Amino acid sequence: MTTTTSIATHYEQFLELLTRDTRDTARTRDATDGRDAVRARYGERVDPSGGWQPIVMTRDEWILNQIDLTLALSRPLTEDDVVVSAVPYELSFIGAEVDRVIEMIGASVISVGTSGTICPMPRLLGLIEQYEVTALVCSPSFAAELASLAVSLGKRPEDSTIRTIICVGEACSTERLDRIGAAWAATTSTLYGTPSTPTVAVACDHGALHLCDHRLRAEVRGGPRGELLLDGSPTGEVVELWPADRRCDCGSASRVLVPLGSTASAVRGPDGLVSALDVERIVFGHRRLAPHFACSVRDGTFHVACAVADPQAVDTGAMRRAIRSGIGEALGVEAEVTVVGVQDWSTATS
Repeated sequence: MTTTTSIATHYEQFLELLTRDTRDTARTRDATDGRDAVRARYGERVDPSGGWQPIVMTRDEWILNQIDLTLALSRPLTEDDVVVSAVPYELSFIGAEVDRVIEMIGASVISVGTSGTICPMPRLLGLIEQYEVTALVCSPSFAAELASLAVSLGKRPEDSTIRTIICVGEACSTERLDRIGAAWAATTSTLYGTPSTPTVAVACDHGALHLCDHRLRAEVRGGPRGELLLDGSPTGEVVELWPADRRCDCGSASRVLVPLGSTASAVRGPDGLVSALDVERIVFGHRRLAPHFACSVRDGTFHVACAVADPQAVDTGAMRRAIRSGIGEALGVEAEVTVVGVQDWSTATS
């Protein structure tokens, strides 16, 4: 099939979307609340009870999210990069957004999703080598498991062509992020979003996540640490939000946001809310751990799983007891801890 429409024409149409004034266009208005009713994308999210709920983004919300993400990713990525996008696509906004932003930057994209049906991890490792992939966008767990699989197959992930890893989809401590970067010998950064708003905060050159407050009104229920509210709506996510008068070293006026995980993975401790990320920071004070981590809350107790590369070289019982007591002493909460070998990680966390 051939077309006579030039790329420049498509680009002009995109710019026209951004500048179109819909305030006087009655057919694009929702009569109930006066908002723009042009719906660009539909998806689903999990509510606090575990059920699935529909979500929708308008055209303008979708485009503005993409603009913020493009500006953020244009720092670590260039048009010379080949980027693997291993981000959820099914009924999710973030996968499609990441792919389009990589294209807007001018980099090449290999989109593999996360289902693993068509492109399981062993095949992905082959693609990384075949196409000399330079950057990986995925969850912290995916990056850690891919590195350990490479090692089990006799490869050295630190010798691969990957030099940039951008983590999305999970709260991740700087301590764990450093382990992931060391495993790949790559620089690391994070992005933060919610199922309904895929780009909420973006990283600066100092690694801090800055709220996109030019388009989002963010509050925290219960003080500087608690559930994130966006435009008054609960998100089910726990964060810390710096006060407006506290500035990041980068000099940006946008407030710093620290993701702490979901409300379901947080408990009340003696000094306030304790999150899975607080637990993660304690866990990764132990240097012999691989960058694998899982944490959930059951009956008010944290259930933590972590891994070591060589369980024969470590007293895993002593490490488990040390981690458990460290969590109790630092945070004042109960934790059950499991330490396994990396090769047993999938079995232990399934």
